[in-house]
Amino acid sequence: MSNFLDLDESNNEPAPAPPPDLRTLVASVPVSKPRPYLNPQVSDKLAAQHGFASRDHSDRFLGGALPGRRAVRGAIAEETKQLSIRMPLSLYTEFLSFADEKKLTYSEAIKALLDRR
Repeated sequence: MSNFLDLDESNNEPAPAPPPDLRTLVASVPVSKPRPYLNPQVSDKLAAQHGFASRDHSDRFLGGALPGRRAVRGAIAEETKQLSIRMPLSLYTEFLSFADEKKLTYSEAIKALLDRR
């Protein structure tokens, strides 16, 4: 039994092999193959046959509604962008109270203000 304090004993264990170089490691990575394209319509049809509902709600975001359901509030029919602005607190609270008073979303409130001009 060896002890790390036994420095004068020679140990006949073989030296560990040096780590492979980077080229060898990269060459050992298997080549990935692209996945085959899955048609969403075919996937939805197969899912419906087995009793699963589609989780793709992209039609809702284009302004459509599912049959028998109400349209999603704030559904957008075009691309959106984020708008972040700094304003005085008094103007901010005035804008929030305007939107709350009219029961509008922030984007609807901005549109209502723009339509006034």
